[in-house]
Amino acid sequence: MLASLRSWVTKDWAPFVSGAVELVHTMTTKGDAGYKAHTWAILDDDESDALKQFGINLSKDHSDGYSYRPQQVDRDESELVKIWDVPLLRQGTALTGIDMEKAYVCSMIENWQNEEVLFEIREGIAYVTLNRPEANNAMNAGLSAGVHDACAILRNRPDIRIAVWTGNGPMFCAGGDPKAFQASQRMAGVISSEEGASPLNPPGSHVVGAGLMLAQGNLNSAIQGALDFYAVAALPQFTICLMNGSAMGGGFGYVCTYDYVVAAKKAHATLSEVKLGVIPAVISPNVVRTIGSANCRRLFCTAENANMQTAMEIGLVHRIVEHPKDFPNVVQELATKIQQMAPGAVAVSKKTILDCLNQHITDDMMKHTASEYLKVRRSPQCEEGMESLRNKKRPPWVQATIEVKGLKENEGTK
Repeated sequence: MLASLRSWVTKDWAPFVSGAVELVHTMTTKGDAGYKAHTWAILDDDESDALKQFGINLSKDHSDGYSYRPQQVDRDESELVKIWDVPLLRQGTALTGIDMEKAYVCSMIENWQNEEVLFEIREGIAYVTLNRPEANNAMNAGLSAGVHDACAILRNRPDIRIAVWTGNGPMFCAGGDPKAFQASQRMAGVISSEEGASPLNPPGSHVVGAGLMLAQGNLNSAIQGALDFYAVAALPQFTICLMNGSAMGGGFGYVCTYDYVVAAKKAHATLSEVKLGVIPAVISPNVVRTIGSANCRRLFCTAENANMQTAMEIGLVHRIVEHPKDFPNVVQELATKIQQMAPGAVAVSKKTILDCLNQHITDDMMKHTASEYLKVRRSPQCEEGMESLRNKKRPPWVQATIEVKGLKENEGTK
């Protein structure tokens, strides 16, 4: 049949029809992979060569004849840095000039001095508590540094299986602290150094210089903030958020970084930035990943004050309890489940999920996921797990203790 079709193809149309016939033949003999390869070959070579015979010379971007020609960026995607080749926090170091993998102030639990973020480590479990109840745990420099430092410590503590995050006071986190922003403006000289006073009238050059400094400072601060949100999401431990009260703005963003969220029934979750003419941009990757774009459009643009039933329906919250006093029992329930799992496998599972988000299924992606599987399969923990199965024994991690805080039997009040 192929020979007979070629026999009636005219000379002028031979390049087109012959190419189409070859394509059909490729599809029937080599399947989908062969079809794709052959299609690109035709588009890249045969089509342009055939058109030249009719005096038509198309540019590479096929934009000839259009009044508007968008700027073309010729980029080799093979040169793009993949998140699994260079960890995101390391990429952030190049962007900010700050080592995002190291602690800012407290590098060890033994020298922890941050009073705005409490950090406690027990057997197999850590507790991180936002501790600015007088400001509804709003995010200022001290609180943000505490979150950053806690993550830096936890990344290097494989003995900790679970990291529990919560807040003191009536709210979990009220988001960014406007007073902290005003303080940065005062430092730059944009507003009066006297709190609450009207702005002075500095020279124009001073205002311009301060504005540029603020703009660059805000950019670096935003990048650092985005990386710190990612650092929480990328922790090797299974993270549990005990949402003791409402979360707004950046607090909402924090909630989206945890693996499991337990919320008090009275709490609400709100993204109210648009009311102030701002947008929740820095936290958006975490929020979109957690609740999806449709729910983001709803909450970003309407500033809806979502109750916990709504939060559960959109995937922000996994479980609702009547009162924060019920938190320890839920943590114990989850700890019992996590105790059955190999810590290394949990950590790499979390990493692989983040690596695969919003990525195309390419050869590089498949090679990466296969290499992650092989690394885990050859790890000492996997060998221990297989050996325990053969010997019908419990693996070592099942026998390890996870000391949940707040349970009567653990507090000595049994």
